[in-house]
Amino acid sequence: MIPKFDDITKNPTFITDDFDEPVLYAPARIELARPCTSLKIITAFTDCERISTHMIHLAEGIKNNRFSKGLSVEILLGMTKSSLSQKKHEDICRMIGFLNSSKGMPKISCRYICQGPEVHSKVYIWTTPDSEVGEIPWLAFCGSLNYTMNAFYKRRESVSMCNSLEAFFYYKKLLTDTIDCFDPDVSEKLKNVINNTSESFVEPDNSEKDYLVYDAETPVDMLTVSLLRADGSDTGYGSGINWGIRKNGTKRDQNQAYIPYNHQDKKTGFFPDRINPDDENCPMFKVITKDFGSFHMRMAQQANKALHSVESNAILGEWIRKRIGAPSGGYVTKQMLELYGKTYVTFRKYEDGTYLLDF
Repeated sequence: MIPKFDDITKNPTFITDDFDEPVLYAPARIELARPCTSLKIITAFTDCERISTHMIHLAEGIKNNRFSKGLSVEILLGMTKSSLSQKKHEDICRMIGFLNSSKGMPKISCRYICQGPEVHSKVYIWTTPDSEVGEIPWLAFCGSLNYTMNAFYKRRESVSMCNSLEAFFYYKKLLTDTIDCFDPDVSEKLKNVINNTSESFVEPDNSEKDYLVYDAETPVDMLTVSLLRADGSDTGYGSGINWGIRKNGTKRDQNQAYIPYNHQDKKTGFFPDRINPDDENCPMFKVITKDFGSFHMRMAQQANKALHSVESNAILGEWIRKRIGAPSGGYVTKQMLELYGKTYVTFRKYEDGTYLLDF
């Protein structure tokens, strides 16, 4: 039996805007008699920003006891021959890798259609755990809504409730024609897809060229922020770029890092601050890099003395080490930064609240 959608969110069953809450969040709310714990998504296209913002909000909801614990999201990407470039594949794997290694995040997977016709469907299936069969499809939507930022926020789309059991069987049927994005054979199995996609082809719903678009525009403000201690002496253990490297041997991802936001670098209003003094976190903002895709950041720690990446606090550390040619997880010194030519990063702020991050 398909539950009445009105009983869950008090919203109509035909949705033409404000998709986030009913489609991506409401079925996992703990106040429901039987909260869902798994979301299976069939989508023609996706992008890393849609994936990361969804996972971040789910993680924050889990932490604040709004959503079920043990949530998982499974993506089935259908239009691989038309849109999956090598770079897009690498960006998806990198982002999912960061998310799955970050404490408190829902588990997420992505599979590609690798044989048979491409899949242009857009279906969202929520399931609830069951002791006998593992999981039961509880609620499903279908329509024109791709799992992309453009579809959720910029285009005119619609979704409707559909038969959850039939949607679940459709998803299971498609799985036989897919391959996991981390499968070591993915490049071989998709060699006629990701390796031959024209570099001049503009992918629907992608953000690969965002950096160049913003770079050509004039920012409303700029700020350089040092990667060194407040006194400029060095980097140090257990802080800044080396936050994940502890002298006492505490085991952490050694790429974990934050950018020190010391008083001499601070510019009031440059980054979004807490709306209310008692807010747990500062608002997120999107940063775009030239060579490492986009991710989200926020001010953190007491007195907002740090800037860190939200999807995983290892993103900044891996990006900076890659730029200076240091090994992943290796200790970074002031001398290494000076040899690279910079001991600071530069933020360029744009009118829409997006930032370019250069190093």
